[in-house]
Amino acid sequence: MNGGIHRPSFRKGKNKVEPYRVNERIRVPEVRVIGPDGKQIGIMKTREAIQLAYDMGLDLVEVSPNANPPVCKILDYGKFKYEERKKQKEAKKKQA
Repeated sequence: MNGGIHRPSFRKGKNKVEPYRVNERIRVPEVRVIGPDGKQIGIMKTREAIQLAYDMGLDLVEVSPNANPPVCKILDYGKFKYEERKKQKEAKKKQA
């Protein structure tokens, strides 16, 4: 018997790290915001940008974290992820 000692599991799971930070995961004080239509809204506090996205029924997604300030876009994150996966599949098809 183990004596009640828990052994850590080393199985690889589907704990993939999301490539983009979304909404509350964005941890910078200010961001440059791009609207859902692709037009620049401007630089604003992250909290205000998240609230603006929520008011539109969308998400704030950090698309360029290395810029100063980071660039975030207001969009539907579920649709964005779907489009990204679709692009990756197309690129993979063209390689084969």
